[in-house]
Amino acid sequence: MPTTPELKDFLSILPAMVLAGAGTLFLLAQFTFHSNDHRVLRFITGFFLLLALYFNFDARTAPGLGSYFGGQVKISDLTIWLNAIYIGTALMTIIASPRILNQHGITFPEFYPLILFAVTGMFFMTTGSDFIVLFIGLELLSISLYILIGMAKNEMSSLEAAMKYFLLGAFSSGFMLMGIALLFGGSGSTNLEIALRTVFQVAENSETGMYSRIGLGLFFIGVFFKIALFPFHSWTPDVYEGALTTMTGFMASGPKAAAMGLLLIVYTYIPVVDTESYWTTMIGSIAILSMTFGNILALKQENLKRVLAYSSISHAGYVVAGIVCGAREEVIYYLIMYAFMNIAGFSIIAYLENGKHVISYSSLKSLVSRKPYSALALLLVFFSLGGIPPLGGFWTKVFLFQRIAESENPMNRILLIAGVVNSAIAIYYYLRVTVSAFMTEEKSDLSLETIERSYGLLFTSVISVVFISFSWLIFHPSHL
Repeated sequence: MPTTPELKDFLSILPAMVLAGAGTLFLLAQFTFHSNDHRVLRFITGFFLLLALYFNFDARTAPGLGSYFGGQVKISDLTIWLNAIYIGTALMTIIASPRILNQHGITFPEFYPLILFAVTGMFFMTTGSDFIVLFIGLELLSISLYILIGMAKNEMSSLEAAMKYFLLGAFSSGFMLMGIALLFGGSGSTNLEIALRTVFQVAENSETGMYSRIGLGLFFIGVFFKIALFPFHSWTPDVYEGALTTMTGFMASGPKAAAMGLLLIVYTYIPVVDTESYWTTMIGSIAILSMTFGNILALKQENLKRVLAYSSISHAGYVVAGIVCGAREEVIYYLIMYAFMNIAGFSIIAYLENGKHVISYSSLKSLVSRKPYSALALLLVFFSLGGIPPLGGFWTKVFLFQRIAESENPMNRILLIAGVVNSAIAIYYYLRVTVSAFMTEEKSDLSLETIERSYGLLFTSVISVVFISFSWLIFHPSHL
């Protein structure tokens, strides 16, 4: 029976209200005052993101962890940390973006409210405990990203990337919506917990049980499209290559973390008896294929944005392996580290591109002699992505694989072996950056002398590189 919302209900979604309200006011102010002062907009956007971050962590005490709006929203430690990832990646993106927006002739200020709306969508994707709420969050995120990816409207690559991402989003939404319909038909409820509990209480060989399980499978496929797991990755590398580089960094961290967080939350509702059967086998197999396929194709790439695109497919496989093994804290730790690694990597690439270059392995030749700090930062990022000690990426894999090894499920043992083997394979293409930048005397034709200084890109790169280099000394999955 519907309940009347109380003050505590609205306090539970206060971060989202702040972000959505600020985004709406930005749009209204633009129509009224026609302001194009990006410095002011950037400052105000950053202020509201920090305010939302404060309210997000304050949710533990006011209103407290639990369910709100009649069970449609659920606040937990898991959702609080996920929301922090979304807000953090958005904050780093708006700091890093000014130069690249100017270089591509993007003067309209809608970039900033769209970032806020995207974070609002991510918030509801993982705090929503009702299929309708999380689907609305997904669509709000998707629509914002379609526009953000295609903002360089005079560049065919940007428009092509936006169209391809739109088609991927359409497939994802179609599968998810059909899955939700079948789950609702089997359970009579759109509440996440009630629907999934009812599904697994119904006999598998009954008609209701069969359709409900098909519905859950279709829902998972929709999520896999958003995560870009194999074989649902399709045009993801093309989207990464065609979008503005700082936007690619945002897509590869915040929205990807939201999709993985959604999968983690849904998977926790599946009873243990079922997680040990075909669900683990199915999702675990997709995780192994993603690790392997992502790494093999990354070996063949020259463009660094495409390398990181296929690398993201592989890393998604590691994270999903942790999800099916119940490694909640380790998965969140991995997502936090991976977000910083992506932001750092794409910020450095954006700096070297200078708005006109394509950064490949060959363009990094002798980088250390021309841009030593950029070369060192890029080396640390790629070493961390490759899991080379003692950087943060190494510890994320150690903690994750250690947790997977504790399980006695045979499928989890296979996941562990696949993860270790693929981590070893990935080191090859990550080390190619070192060879090109530090061990090649021949200089590339990349013009670095005319690169404009960007304090935003410098700030995000330094903060992210320092975090992935030293945070493991004081930050551990047990803190989550």
